[in-house]
Amino acid sequence: MAGLEYNSTTGEPFLRLPAPFTNFIITPPRLSDAAPSVEIMTQPSVAKWMGPSILLEYNVDKATAWLTKLKAETDAATEELRATAQTRGPVSACPLRHLREVQTDGTEIFLGDVGIWRSSWPEVLDAEERARLVTENNARPAGDPEIAWHVSYYLAPSHQGRGLTTVAVKTLIKEFGIPWMRTKYLRSGVFQGNPASLRVLQKCGFEIVDTLVNHVEIGGEKTTVYLVELRVPDSMPL
Repeated sequence: MAGLEYNSTTGEPFLRLPAPFTNFIITPPRLSDAAPSVEIMTQPSVAKWMGPSILLEYNVDKATAWLTKLKAETDAATEELRATAQTRGPVSACPLRHLREVQTDGTEIFLGDVGIWRSSWPEVLDAEERARLVTENNARPAGDPEIAWHVSYYLAPSHQGRGLTTVAVKTLIKEFGIPWMRTKYLRSGVFQGNPASLRVLQKCGFEIVDTLVNHVEIGGEKTTVYLVELRVPDSMPL
């Protein structure tokens, strides 16, 4: 693996996936991702797992608003990354989020999102308790091994079923999370009925630590959530 690289034209940091996916990269988000992200996220097979409002309500205006906020955060993370380049971190956030396929002519096609960010504890239904956990987690300094990091992802249906998401998640953890953020504790959640997403995380070393039966409502029905975690050992053969 080449590890972290920088675009010679734009200066963006990025990670290149290993063979046979070397034409795929993970970069910071761009405002130009708004329209293609809406196209992917409103496809029923993707929207189903992202909340009932996505399919009916998500549009370019909302995507642009979200990307504007997200880009401000990742721009700050990129500056922090550059400032700590000599010491190789630790940094407090990950600037890399969007998966792209690089074409033979150099153009890039947006394919989805793969991110590591400080957990917002979405499975905790009590608002006061959730706020306490988030505040405590966000207050931890860069490099603190007790920071709870959340892993999330979605991929265009056209590229599903090839192992691409698994490789992207592994690459982000191994080539950025561990060396640059000193990541030790990662967590996520998967809805029952989405075995492909669960397999992605299990192939990356995550284990089911809790099953929240009929925990959230999706499509008018209560859905079970599997909570998964990964405690990164000192040497992790991803």
